[in-house]
Amino acid sequence: MLEVEDGGTAVTTTLAHRASLDAAPHQRTRASVVHRFVGGFYLVMGGINAGIVAADPETYRTFADGAFWPFVTDAWRDVVMAHPVPWVLALAAGEVVLGVLLLRGGAAARAGWVGVIVFHVLLMSFGLGFWLWSVPALLVLVPAARSDWPALGAAPPAAVAQPVPPPASQVGTPRTVAELVSTCVLAGAVVVASLYGLLAETPYRSLPEATVVSARAQDACSIVVAALLVLLVLRPVTSTATQLARLGLLAYLLYSYLIYVTGVPMNRVFLVYVVIVSLSGAGLLGGLLRVHDHPPTSTASPRLTRTTGWVLVVTAVLFAGLWLSVLVPYALGGSAPEPAGVGGTPYPVFVLDLAVVLPAIAAVGVLLLRGRAVAGALATVAVLKILTLFTALWAGPVLAVATDADVHLGPDAVPSLLLLAASAWLTSRWLRSFPSLPAIPLHERSTP
Repeated sequence: MLEVEDGGTAVTTTLAHRASLDAAPHQRTRASVVHRFVGGFYLVMGGINAGIVAADPETYRTFADGAFWPFVTDAWRDVVMAHPVPWVLALAAGEVVLGVLLLRGGAAARAGWVGVIVFHVLLMSFGLGFWLWSVPALLVLVPAARSDWPALGAAPPAAVAQPVPPPASQVGTPRTVAELVSTCVLAGAVVVASLYGLLAETPYRSLPEATVVSARAQDACSIVVAALLVLLVLRPVTSTATQLARLGLLAYLLYSYLIYVTGVPMNRVFLVYVVIVSLSGAGLLGGLLRVHDHPPTSTASPRLTRTTGWVLVVTAVLFAGLWLSVLVPYALGGSAPEPAGVGGTPYPVFVLDLAVVLPAIAAVGVLLLRGRAVAGALATVAVLKILTLFTALWAGPVLAVATDADVHLGPDAVPSLLLLAASAWLTSRWLRSFPSLPAIPLHERSTP
């Protein structure tokens, strides 16, 4: 190459320069994947640490026994372990904040990188055992942060034109008579089952008092869900957002009453439970098949899509880890997990979550991250199901406080509260991302 004329050399230099420019975005992309993974990891660990301290505050008693400096051990024992719950919850909240900062990107992710690296450096003061984790982690985190740093401070890309919503004829679906009738029958069955649970003397016999309080709180929430379902199908033409909201509520009913069918002693409304499971399952399956065949368009931003994808994946991993932390020790010879199902049978939440729900939620998150057309609609159903479920679950402690009953919080209490807030925000954003129906003039309205 040195023997050719200067023009050839200039071409060679230009090509080499272009190759280096092409490599830079690839390196930044790889670093951005790392900061999202680290952000998701810190969200998971924050939830797990909060769950552990909520279940047994003494778990962290010996955490600083191997520290290099006596003042670290003394401060941990005399300050942190004197009141372990608020201190460890504050630590868990800090981990969650670092995770959120990294997932948010931009200048926030820079603060997240600094916090994560400082966290690992401070962790090394707790003893040699922590070096086995912190040193390899820092060997990954520091280069990744250096590679990601310039991109995080760069100006945001030029705004991309939002897709034009389709015309009104494409955003509404005629509601069939079968949907109206089946929804009314389903809502009636839910009201009957819920009123029985609220008014009967012993609808949930042989169950602990805390479980009975939670079940009755969920019955009250189910009546609200039944009313919402009827309202959603009253209009002869339903929007995409309405259809997806309906599927999310059906998913809540299917999950809740599968637990009633398998985890509650048989009572006089058992057949009503079966009807609810059948109708909600059929409605959900039919709706998901329609979404798969004709994915609705969404104006959701790439950031909302990525954030929701990671939230769903992290949620699935978090709760799978919580349940496995109870079940794996038992499989290896430990004590029986708590809670257990009726008569010592497996707790139905373990079965449904590990076999169906958590894999499905993780799959939807992966579809979002991979940009699949159907993913936005499925994510809307998933986050609405999470919102309604955790609203019902937290109604139990609220009812217990209102009635001066004992409040029992499991290891999933803090993660579920965080998810309740996150899913409410995500549900609102996703439902607004689908085109809505225009107002129908009176002279154009038709009766069902």
